[in-house]
Amino acid sequence: MRSRNPGRALVACLAVLALAAGCGGSGAVASAPASTPTSTPVATVTPTVTPTVTPTVTPAPTATGAPTPTAAPASQVLALRCAETPDAKPSATMQWSRGVAMGAEPTITVGQAVEFVTTGSAPTVTEWTNGQPAESPCIDKVIGSDVGPMNVVVTFNEPGDYDIECRVIPLEMHTVVHVQ
Repeated sequence: MRSRNPGRALVACLAVLALAAGCGGSGAVASAPASTPTSTPVATVTPTVTPTVTPTVTPAPTATGAPTPTAAPASQVLALRCAETPDAKPSATMQWSRGVAMGAEPTITVGQAVEFVTTGSAPTVTEWTNGQPAESPCIDKVIGSDVGPMNVVVTFNEPGDYDIECRVIPLEMHTVVHVQ
């Protein structure tokens, strides 16, 4: 009697084949028994294989020979507040000599320059703090020597009041530059 369920017949057929293969001893598949219909095609079942996804590992960046930026020393930071700028056009000029009236305290805006001019007595143009030369002055330059320049142009880059004096004769040569 034939089975009305083709799946059951297939399973039975495969079971018979597996038994025959196991009992033959040679590993060869024995022929199917005569009761198995030969006219019924045997379907081959191929299992579905799901591809395995292997995660990709991104390598960590490697160190390069590029230098790491570091903070500027305090003296360089202070130097940015004002600096000697010989090519700048001054907004104010200060006579910077012994015995010459200092004049009014200049008031300028951020980014403008003041020119300090001397007649040859070799004074310094130095930033002071609390009655003493600043620890890290943004300007500290000797001008007016026989071989040196007779002036210095200083550009002020940050707002504030800059106490400028001469290291040699601070009581006679001093001013305050007001930067707005």
